Amino acid sequence: MLGYALANRGYNVLLIDLDPQAHLSSFFIKISELERISDGFIEMAQDARFRIRPIDMGTRGRIGIIPSGLNYIVKVYRGAIPSWDPYAIYRRIAREPAINRHYDFVICDSPPELFPPTIWGLFAADYIIIPSNLEELSLLGVKLLIKDILPDVIMSSRKDVRILGALLINILKRYSSRTIEELNKSLVRFLYQLPVSIRSRFYSRSLFNSIIYRHVELRDLTYRPRRWEIPLQRVIERNNELKHEIDSLAREVLERIEHFEGLE
Repeated sequence: MLGYALANRGYNVLLIDLDPQAHLSSFFIKISELERISDGFIEMAQDARFRIRPIDMGTRGRIGIIPSGLNYIVKVYRGAIPSWDPYAIYRRIAREPAINRHYDFVICDSPPELFPPTIWGLFAADYIIIPSNLEELSLLGVKLLIKDILPDVIMSSRKDVRILGALLINILKRYSSRTIEELNKSLVRFLYQLPVSIRSRFYSRSLFNSIIYRHVELRDLTYRPRRWEIPLQRVIERNNELKHEIDSLAREVLERIEHFEGLE
């Protein structure tokens, strides 16, 4: 949805699906094809041939995807990936003209588990967005990521990586603005436990102002049969609230990138 909103503003956006469950890819590619992908993100990481598939969502800017495949689960299990190399994806992005000359944004969709594809995404990133809901375990996972993982990424990365903030998704509207503001203050207090050299890479307001609420149109969307045939732009366009939330998120991402304010 973020890719769609950025492309709607005229930017060219490349999506890289780093999750072997291939949920993102399944919105645009038939399941039967996802069972035997041989030119997706694993091949990209292996320094082999990959292919960017165009996505038509009726946007001003172009959208492309480098997919994941269900068969990748087997490759990960068998260790048939360059798991020793955290820069496997970064190097391909940096040197591939098909990517760095033709796309304004590359959005890596990573799984929540910290195994090689997620690490590739973190070490390829200029900016990191942390999605979470308000469930207790999700918020604890955010704090573990902030305390134990991201400092290592910041200190080890070849990039001047910045964390744009945590993004609340799938939130019920019953939660008050006061509850959300208290969560933001709690995260800021938590960040102040980190050295200034680390916390200065985190945006000063830990939570995005933009929120993606729970919408009936999105419920079970990932599990619908033949979802590659669903015109996602129509799902978005039919819900003015959802459309506004997505556009607000894209606007805030651009603002945070252009006017980054670290936590001192």
